[in-house]
Amino acid sequence: MEKQGDNYKQMIFRNFILFLLPFLLVVKTGSANSSVYDDRLYNCFISSDMLEWQKVIADLEKEFETTKSVKVEFQLLHAQYGFIGFLLGSKRTLLGEEYIAKADKHIANLLKSNPKWVEVMALEAAILAYKISLRPYKAPFLGPRSMSLIDDALKLEPNNIYALIEKGNSKHYAPSYVGGSPTEAIVQYQKAITGIKSSNKTNTWWYLNTLTQLALAAEKAKNYTLASKTYKEILSIEPNFKWVKDELYPKFLKKTAKG
Repeated sequence: MEKQGDNYKQMIFRNFILFLLPFLLVVKTGSANSSVYDDRLYNCFISSDMLEWQKVIADLEKEFETTKSVKVEFQLLHAQYGFIGFLLGSKRTLLGEEYIAKADKHIANLLKSNPKWVEVMALEAAILAYKISLRPYKAPFLGPRSMSLIDDALKLEPNNIYALIEKGNSKHYAPSYVGGSPTEAIVQYQKAITGIKSSNKTNTWWYLNTLTQLALAAEKAKNYTLASKTYKEILSIEPNFKWVKDELYPKFLKKTAKG
C-alpha cells in the first residue's frame, strides 16, 4: 500500500510539472514558441526565403494579439527590422514603408512600457536610418536623432549587443562627412560578435548578419585579410548561407584576384 501511495504521489508530481512547463517556458523566453521562431528566421535568412520570413512575422503578430506580451512584441519588432532591411535592399520600398509604419507603433508601445529599453532604442535608431535611406533629404533631422539614440543606449549599457550592432551599422553606412568609417564599424561589429558568442546566441540570424556586415566593412576598409577570414568563418558555421556562398564571397574573390 505504501508503495502504491508513493507511485500515486509521483504521478501527481509529474503531472503537476507537465502542467507548469508551458508557463515556465513563457516566463523564461517570453513565448513558448520563441526558439521555434528563431529557428524559422535563421532558416529563412540562410536560404534568402523572405516569403517564409513574412509568414513568421504574421505568426508573431497573431501571438502578440493573443498574449499582449512585450517579449513577443519585441521579437516581432526585431523580425520586422530584419525584413525591412531586405525590402529596402531589394528596392521594394512601398512594402518597406508599410512595415516601417508597423515597427514605429511597436517601438512606441515598447518604450511606453520601458523608456530605457536599450534594445528597443537601438532598433528605433535603425528604423530612423531606414527612413533616411528612403528620403535622404531628411538626413539632417533624422541622422542626429538616430545617432543620439545609439549613444544614449550605449551609455545605459556599454556592452549591449543590439546597440553595438547599430553603432557598427551607423559607422558602416553613413557617409564619411557625417562620421561614417568602415574601420570604426569593424571595431563595433567585433565587440558585438564577442557579446553574441559569450551570451550563446550564435544560432541566430542576426549573428550571421553581424559577421557578414563585418566582412563587408572590412572589404570597404580594404582590410582584405580580415574580410577573407570572416567570409571563411561564416561558411564554416553555415556552408549553405546563400547570400555569402552565392553572391558576396564569389564577388570578393573575383575582386581580390584582380588586385
